[in-house]
Amino acid sequence: MINLYLSGRSLAAARSVDPQVSPAAVHAAVEVAIVEQLREIAAWSTEQIRERADQIAHGD
Repeated sequence: MINLYLSGRSLAAARSVDPQVSPAAVHAAVEVAIVEQLREIAAWSTEQIRERADQIAHGD
């Protein structure tokens, strides 16, 4: 299970696309996106993960 907290800003961003979207729908969509990403990187080497983390940290 993945526990995550969605800020009011996350919900506001989702509602800018669909004013009727519920917090539960936003939470479910983010949770699925995280799981998909974890599955994709599951086979990455430690070095690949560190390189990607560095890219993210530097805004690449």
